[in-house]
Amino acid sequence: MIKNSWQGNCFLNFFNNNSSSGNVDKTIFKSRSTSPYKLLKSTHDQEGRCILPILHTAGGLVGGDLLEFKANVEQNSKVLLTTSSAQKVYGTVGRSLINPQGIFSNQKTCINILDNSHLEYLPQETIIFANGLFNQELKVNISETSSFLFTDLVRLGRTSAGETIESGIFRSRLEILRNCDLFDDWEFIDQIELSKISFEAISGMNYMPVFGSLIWIYEKDFPKLKISDFVKNIRLFFKESKNQLSIGILENGISIRFLGSSSQEARNNFFLIWKQIRAVCGFCEPKYQGVWPLQDSINY
Repeated sequence: MIKNSWQGNCFLNFFNNNSSSGNVDKTIFKSRSTSPYKLLKSTHDQEGRCILPILHTAGGLVGGDLLEFKANVEQNSKVLLTTSSAQKVYGTVGRSLINPQGIFSNQKTCINILDNSHLEYLPQETIIFANGLFNQELKVNISETSSFLFTDLVRLGRTSAGETIESGIFRSRLEILRNCDLFDDWEFIDQIELSKISFEAISGMNYMPVFGSLIWIYEKDFPKLKISDFVKNIRLFFKESKNQLSIGILENGISIRFLGSSSQEARNNFFLIWKQIRAVCGFCEPKYQGVWPLQDSINY
């Protein structure tokens, strides 16, 4: 731990408040957190889904900062988690005589999703400033009857100011484990490192500064025919997009990658895919006003 660095933590416990009085199911939560985390006012949609934006009050991360985020989603709950602004990671390489190589800032997230619950975790993008070092770890445990949707958008450098990542590095590791008493049932493991080399490589990002991932893990008994139709529609959508999009088929989910020059275009594309996911699940159509993607004006 570096002196004067942030060490913030946030714990959220979501649960269904349906009672014997016959109330409509509504997901509510209890929490505890320390700076720089701050929870904004939660709202609910017509399905009782808890929509909660999270704010990072410090405005950005520097070397040595550590954020720890934990969420527990209890049975029969629906949750949409997002963030109120982009995560900024400031440059540290070459800034200190003591640590000229720079120091990583870290974010660790642990999520547990119990039976018949559905979590959508859609944070705003992470912007890696020139010479910024950032490492994130996300571990998810999910039951057989639950689903998890996650998007991760990364911009390397402030391209509007002519900046690239330079000596910066973005590292990410995602692990999704299906709850099973007999053996480790891994649904998805993903490890990414983005740096100047991958940014400039023709076989890598080819100077496109925005990289995005959308991961959807659905219930184990989800109808395969619905997934087949969904994938066909997504592939047709890809043909009409001017960005580079690809889809990977998992045993119980999909993995979509975005590569382009615009964070807004990435959010627009992922928003349309999110709408189709909600539709194929039989959930209500998502609304973007006040939640993800916050900064856009989308007319779809």
